Amino acid sequence: ELCNPQTLWLLPGGTPTPVGSSSPVKVECLEAELVVTVSRDLFGTGKLVQPEDLTLGSEGCQPRVSVDTDVVRFKAQLHE
Repeated sequence: ELCNPQTLWLLPGGTPTPVGSSSPVKVECLEAELVVTVSRDLFGTGKLVQPEDLTLGSEGCQPRVSVDTDVVRFKAQLHE
């Protein structure tokens, strides 16, 4: 179902495929918003990406991150 939490990984060609919890990007579709959680070790190399280097859609959707975490979260209203 669309509104259940589901982890997706995009295959070449943009085909979404559910994967296990080891995916560095998790998407949760809630009733009124979409929450995207990105591991700062995005590529699994131990080198953390900088939150300001990540974007989601328009410039209005800025990442939400605290200095003591290893993830970056985006929250976007479904109508945005």
